Amino acid sequence: MIRVLIMAASEADESALAALLSEDDRLEIVEPAEGLTADVLLLSGGRAAPARLDALPAVILTTDVFEPSDYRTTVRARLPAHATAAEVLAAITAAAQGFVVLTQSQADALFAHPTVPQPPATLVEDLTPRELQVLRDVAQGWANKEIAERLHISEHTVKFHVASLLGKLQAGSRTEAVTQGIRLGLIPI
Repeated sequence: MIRVLIMAASEADESALAALLSEDDRLEIVEPAEGLTADVLLLSGGRAAPARLDALPAVILTTDVFEPSDYRTTVRARLPAHATAAEVLAAITAAAQGFVVLTQSQADALFAHPTVPQPPATLVEDLTPRELQVLRDVAQGWANKEIAERLHISEHTVKFHVASLLGKLQAGSRTEAVTQGIRLGLIPI
């Protein structure tokens, strides 16, 4: 059972949310006096946050106003004020299990600006046709010996081509080379 404390802009809003959520038998609505034992705090409609948000494992906001800059570690979902009951219920369930919930627009904004440095989008030097073939064979998961047999060249020559394409792709491993090759459109997927 997920214990939910509801704090809304008015008592009428709190009652309406409680009535709506109490229809789900997985939830138990708790009173503010019991709030510190809640699993999830649902803050709705611009209600001021309680002083002890850190005592709760998960906070869900359904507001377009409140900016929880002081409580980023406890906020598990920030839904728009017009979120549906199903969306709020899904967020509560996920947050109680330790997940962070993002709306599609939040996810788009988050992934539009990756925080992981990306390798250059161009090659230092173009791959030769043989290096390109070796890269594609590496992407297929073939070992150097298998590539040598397939291309009728020595295993030493394959190692030379792999070392060369790693340098040209600025990759530290075969996996990074394949990833960069896919990014650059050298390996069809």
